[in-house]
Amino acid sequence: MANIEENVKNLAVIAHDLKAPLSAVVDLLHVLEKGYVDDPEKVRELIVRARKKSERLIKIVEDILDYTLLENKSQMKRERLKLCDILTESYSIIEPYAKQKNISIHFSQKTCEEKYVFGNYTFLLRAFNNVIMNAVKYNKESGRIDIRCFEKFGKLIVVEISDTGIGIAPEDINRVFTIFSRGKEARKNIDGSIGLGLSLVKQIIKDHEGSIDVDSTVDVGTTLTIKLPLMN
Repeated sequence: MANIEENVKNLAVIAHDLKAPLSAVVDLLHVLEKGYVDDPEKVRELIVRARKKSERLIKIVEDILDYTLLENKSQMKRERLKLCDILTESYSIIEPYAKQKNISIHFSQKTCEEKYVFGNYTFLLRAFNNVIMNAVKYNKESGRIDIRCFEKFGKLIVVEISDTGIGIAPEDINRVFTIFSRGKEARKNIDGSIGLGLSLVKQIIKDHEGSIDVDSTVDVGTTLTIKLPLMN
């Protein structure tokens, strides 16, 4: 019975997060269809809003698909990977979004040169993209993000991703990796997250025999620490 109740609760969360942007898109298209707006600039504005809402829907669906795909471990083809390649690609993907908020990302490739891990490139890239994008979304205007790598005990590669953002309240810190969970500050500041992000990241890292931890102070910032087995 407990599992059924939990599944129903999770489905309700998904339904709510899908319905809100979908309803907004329908309303915007209805306004355009009926010709209530004839100013070209206003029409363009409505189209942009509809596109952004649609992109949110796509992001939610992608998160759900990724999470369900993780259930089938046979889909996760593994190989020897250069960690620096993954982090460099993630940096190049996220940096344009950071620039829009005047956030600087500091990443020295030298700190992860010749560091190898055994895993799936696509899923690890997805994990780092998620963490670094969170550091952008929950950061402050003109904030900073630092990505640091170092070896530990000759067995682990440690990646620290720190931001100068809004931080996480102490009562929320233990729930950040829980599926469908978002802290109160995140709910106030961000429109569109279904709460799958960090739970998905944790599952990916766990499937790579690694770990992820968070340290945060409200209004100061957050550091996520990812540890992966080092492959020589």
